Amino acid sequence: MGQAILCLSNHKLMLATGLLAISQLLCCPAFAGEQKGEELKPLPPGITLPVSLDRTLDQKHLHQGESIVASLYQRVPLAHGVYLSKKAKLLGTAVSSDGKTLELRWTEVRLGHQSVPIAVKLLAAAQWMDVAGTNVPLGGTDRGTSSPADWTTMQIGGDEVYRSGGSGAVYNHFSDRVGDADLFGVYAAPQSAGALPRAMGPFSTTSAGLYDLRWMVLASPGGAGHPIVFGLENHRWQLHAADALLLEVVQSPSSAQ
Repeated sequence: MGQAILCLSNHKLMLATGLLAISQLLCCPAFAGEQKGEELKPLPPGITLPVSLDRTLDQKHLHQGESIVASLYQRVPLAHGVYLSKKAKLLGTAVSSDGKTLELRWTEVRLGHQSVPIAVKLLAAAQWMDVAGTNVPLGGTDRGTSSPADWTTMQIGGDEVYRSGGSGAVYNHFSDRVGDADLFGVYAAPQSAGALPRAMGPFSTTSAGLYDLRWMVLASPGGAGHPIVFGLENHRWQLHAADALLLEVVQSPSSAQ
């Protein structure tokens, strides 16, 4: 029993150390890769936005039409060499009408005092514990290395990220290279010539649907003019603070009203 408690404590310590170290790397001005002082423009269709919820949503505390906020998990490629800062926020409203469904409408991206409208669909969603697990090194050798810049980690869905000195490659379970990683995040390889890498946050390149979200099913992924709809199978459902969503921009914001 004592050994089990010690192992669990060491695991929690390693997770906390990894999260702190990653946070310090990403927040360091030397790695501030986003362009500063640029006008926030409508986001191009096809880019992905990995976000985490800023607070918990549940049956007891949710009110119809209530505002919801999510934070970007990592910076997002907008053009070659141009990124949306992870300081950006995604704003919307939550609607729970009859206790059987939950609708999320994401309508706006805000960065500082600037904002643009947006329309998205849901590709995947995962519980916060799964998200935290992507920041834990896989192997025993990595667990003895204090810097997450040299860890091998696993994404939600099974892709593995091999970093050395902060950057590296992403491989699927067939050992195919499917993306890249750096100090700012994880990216799926461009889907066609001239296309942009897709920001994945904690998700694999093939992640789809819901991961460990109890008593919830995805009834509709949403889209232009349509909310994301979850079916609720029990009144104890919850979307926790730090649960992650992988969203895709589906329409030019100038016409997404």
